[in-house]
Amino acid sequence: MSRIPVTQAPSLLPVLYPAASAPVGRGGNTYIYEAIHTARGAAVSTSTQEVHLYEHFGVQPVRTIKYHSDKVTQIRVREESLMSSSRDGQIAIWDLRQASSAPSLVFKSDDAILSFDLSADSSVLVGGTQLNSDYAAKIQFWDPRAAGGPVKVFEDSHSDDVTQIHCNPNAPKQFLSGSTDGLLCTFDLAQPDEDDALQFVANTGASVSQCGYFGPDAQF
Repeated sequence: MSRIPVTQAPSLLPVLYPAASAPVGRGGNTYIYEAIHTARGAAVSTSTQEVHLYEHFGVQPVRTIKYHSDKVTQIRVREESLMSSSRDGQIAIWDLRQASSAPSLVFKSDDAILSFDLSADSSVLVGGTQLNSDYAAKIQFWDPRAAGGPVKVFEDSHSDDVTQIHCNPNAPKQFLSGSTDGLLCTFDLAQPDEDDALQFVANTGASVSQCGYFGPDAQF
């Protein structure tokens, strides 16, 4: 079988050019940590602890949210709600239909929150924390209907920063966690305690920075 050099292979994608661009933040020293798609456009978290909201094809933010006092570690959107977590130990939720700069709900932890997700049926908010001074890396759970501290904590499954939390989009009681300890864990919250809830553990042999479900029914 003959080989075609990559430089001579036909392009599988059309050449793309930016329609417009603009710097994020002020002073030219702002870093983008995360950018996600929203129903209205995009949301971007930055090194200035801000979240900028953009409309489709817009190059200037239509709204800038500044609430957290430390690095914004993750942002998510669910319908008309924007959610953000931070090393300041908080997960904040805004109703994007309202103009207020104050979050409508705030969930607090004694530890820096590195990752989080909301279950498919919006019944539980799950967050992963940084390894603290007591050498505990926690998975914490909040009731999304009531602001405040966690209602349940798992602290035996991981031994280092919990960098990833993903709730199964088709199974509201199931979620996946990843950590810098190299472990990938799946849980079933229908079980009463951490030992029973832990369903599967895989040792990747390396720090987990990204993970998630895949397949037609998110079965993998």
